[in-house]
Amino acid sequence: MMPRSINLPAVFVSGLLLCFPAVCTAQEHQSLPQSPGSVPTNTPLPVPLKLHFSDPVTFPFGSKKSVIFSDFKCDSDGSIYLPIAEDVSMLSPDGSGGNPASPMIVALTPSGSVVPFAPQGMYGFRNIVSLLRYFVSNSHVYVLEMGDKIDPSDGRKVIGRFHLIQVFDHKGEPTKTIILEPGLDPINLAAFDSGEILIFSLDRLNHTTRILLLDDSGRRESELSLFDSDLSTKLDLAAKSQNGFYASEDIDALSRLLGLASLIPREDNVMLTASKVNLPELELNQHGVVRTISLALPAGTTIESLLPSDDGLLHAVVGTFRPMVPSDTAGTPKGSFGESAIFSPTEIDVFYPQDGSLVRRISLEAEEAPQPTCAMNGAYTFLAPREEDGKLQLIRATPISQ
Repeated sequence: MMPRSINLPAVFVSGLLLCFPAVCTAQEHQSLPQSPGSVPTNTPLPVPLKLHFSDPVTFPFGSKKSVIFSDFKCDSDGSIYLPIAEDVSMLSPDGSGGNPASPMIVALTPSGSVVPFAPQGMYGFRNIVSLLRYFVSNSHVYVLEMGDKIDPSDGRKVIGRFHLIQVFDHKGEPTKTIILEPGLDPINLAAFDSGEILIFSLDRLNHTTRILLLDDSGRRESELSLFDSDLSTKLDLAAKSQNGFYASEDIDALSRLLGLASLIPREDNVMLTASKVNLPELELNQHGVVRTISLALPAGTTIESLLPSDDGLLHAVVGTFRPMVPSDTAGTPKGSFGESAIFSPTEIDVFYPQDGSLVRRISLEAEEAPQPTCAMNGAYTFLAPREEDGKLQLIRATPISQ
């Protein structure tokens, strides 16, 4: 059982911060349908294991004013990456301004240091801000950003807003900045060990998302079609289901799903997970879908994300939705799932990638459990701000039998 002194005083924004050119808003989660690939109710399930938590390691970073956005990643060295606004009270209304409190990506390293991946100044640009969409490859960190391009003949005049990808090594040293071509509206990204970059770019005119493969300098190599018509239909129906969680007046449901999807490396490829809706996992390479994997989730559960791991298995954070009192309860019972629901992680489930079969279950039974971030070296790493001051803590945990 986790020590009761560990809880979550700082603010976690569940899921992702979905950032478009003029909008950065955290999204509420709605109850979503069970996957057709879930384990039948008459199929025996593995007995859930418990976790033994080690003492927390505290970092000199974070406060009770911090906001942590739940898009966690890690690397093979054991560093944990997360998007954070260190002091939300100092942010300008639109999240811009480039001040030290602006949201950025940081890494918490095994040595106890905090490595920032903050927007870097660039000649010809100003007001560069992180969009909090990022990808950690085996050697680099790719951060999606946006900035105003200055008229070279008049430094007071802005001629347009451009999207950038700033690339860092794992020590936080910038290695290059890629200026994306005009007209792209990226909502998610991934990268391969070759340096090629996968961009999910919103196409508002055609109400879809274009998936582009760029070379390591940002030049377009190809446009991918990740889905056959059958899978596209399933994705679109799931995205539109259950009170329109993925619906928006601005973008189509499938594009919203892809913008909120989790992307992590898997060997030479990339795994795409649709967050909080049970759809097949997609393994991608530079040419498209390598394979789809339907996970045999326990009945009644929904996947939140896959954890980066080093054992070849798929470690999924899964949970259930619990009712939340609607802001307007007129005609709606309090706590109705029909209005709104909050996702609560309940376990980590481990699956074979060959067929999606369930190998073991690990219970997350504490009332205020920390956030699982990584599965490396036979243990899980959790994140939890310290109760008294909000300083970030990492806690290692190993599975034990009941």
